[in-house]
Amino acid sequence: NPEAYRFRFHVQTAGCSLTARQPMVNIIRTAYQALEAVLGGCQSLHTNSYDEAICLPSEEAVRLAVRTQEVLQEETGVGSVIDPLAGSYYVEALTRELEERIWDYFLKIEEMGGVVEALNTGWLFGEMSKAFNKRRRDQESGEEKVIGVNCYVLEEEEPTPPFRTNPRAAEIEKERLRRLREERDNRKVAALLDQLRRVCERRENVLPVVTELTAAGATLGEITSVYREVWGIWQLPFVA
Repeated sequence: NPEAYRFRFHVQTAGCSLTARQPMVNIIRTAYQALEAVLGGCQSLHTNSYDEAICLPSEEAVRLAVRTQEVLQEETGVGSVIDPLAGSYYVEALTRELEERIWDYFLKIEEMGGVVEALNTGWLFGEMSKAFNKRRRDQESGEEKVIGVNCYVLEEEEPTPPFRTNPRAAEIEKERLRRLREERDNRKVAALLDQLRRVCERRENVLPVVTELTAAGATLGEITSVYREVWGIWQLPFVA
């Protein structure tokens, strides 16, 4: 099937690059990362909000994140060419290097018995932890520059006011949930939850019945409670 050969992928800008100090600089970081994603040919893109290192994103920050994508789409012309970097020997060299390193990881995981085994042994988390600690050490030593954190630091900085959620948010959500359960067909939801339980026990594809459940008004909590009942709760392995 030719459709199976299409490489569709989503990109989200790097939340780990956002800083609580001089947070407005995060707008610039996110814009460059978004441009990199578009140049790489992504079909779907999420741009982080500049204040996410401090709090839940504010309305202004979310709007700026969306505008970042809209400027790229409407004002730069970067999307008018299928592959703007085609023919770049440097990009091709980087691509080959990444392919080789990624393939090495695939082979290691296969030797362990697959990704589930790599998760259960803690190996994957250990690899992520090593990469995180190396980056932190490089930033603390100044080898990796982070504007506003370990270079070009402001002696006095105006704090960014954190976004405050509605204090009645939980109360409002409880009322919405109460109305949902009053208005939906609870017998149908219960029958579909039983069907989901049987599907889970047989280890079959859960997507069709979950689609029916969401259409019938089942909540995420009700659906995942069936998963926990059948499969239990996965415990994160300890990584030294």
